[in-house]
Amino acid sequence: MAISVTSTVIVMRVLGELNMMKAEAATLILGTAIIEDIIIISLLAIFQSTGASGEISLYEIMISVGITIGFIAGVLIVGSKIVPKLMDIIARTNQHDVLIVAAVGVAFGFAFLSFQLGISVAAGAFFAGVLVAESRSHAVTSVLANPVKDIFAALFFVSVGALMDFTLIPQFIIPALILIGVSIGAKFMPVYISARLQKISNITSTRTALGLSSSGGEIALVVAKGGIDVGAASPVILPMVGTMTIITTFISPYVIKYGWKFTERFVKRQDKGSGGENQQQQQQPSNSDES
Repeated sequence: MAISVTSTVIVMRVLGELNMMKAEAATLILGTAIIEDIIIISLLAIFQSTGASGEISLYEIMISVGITIGFIAGVLIVGSKIVPKLMDIIARTNQHDVLIVAAVGVAFGFAFLSFQLGISVAAGAFFAGVLVAESRSHAVTSVLANPVKDIFAALFFVSVGALMDFTLIPQFIIPALILIGVSIGAKFMPVYISARLQKISNITSTRTALGLSSSGGEIALVVAKGGIDVGAASPVILPMVGTMTIITTFISPYVIKYGWKFTERFVKRQDKGSGGENQQQQQQPSNSDES
């Protein structure tokens, strides 16, 4: 699960730099990546809840699934009627410090609630962000939250890095490259075939598959660390996922950037080829008429 998730942050930044956020492929990539994040976070919550009990049985899994679904449903149904309105009321005061404190408080509150339910704190914080994004003041809140986000992101990567044995990273470079290649291939083909089956154009399907095949990122580290915390995964997996994250963080922008340029050139060549064939077909009837 850790090696299959797409980094939404990296993809958004690359598409923004290429000025392609309004393209059809970009919409498909971001929509799929967001749904993927929700599924991954939900599965992580279920796995952590099951692992925390120390037993893996059908009953425990059903209880964990029920708690997770109840939490998500409560957040989206009840929370969506309270949190956005509360954020808008605070935003009308034009006090940015109070607004950012309220946003952070909502994130901490939902993270604490999810922790008390035995669910991953990442799930609580994620859905808190979803609720804040539903408010009319979400644009201002997003800008104000950027410095705080960078601080917590730095602390997160420091905590993850402190758990890693960097002397083991050289040993995992080749296995990580193999897993990256397998992951890209395993995601590219299903996405491309699924898009083509929905009668999406060849170029859009290829670009969507390229964008979603760039695995890794911060969610991969969250999943790996969550598995280790509950004893469901060996600590050895963290240096492996960390090595993959480092490599994919560097190669993903180039895969998307040059992949999209290659599809543009390929389409232009096809257009030229089809244009030449059309001219030849038009010339043949005219030659027969002259004869």
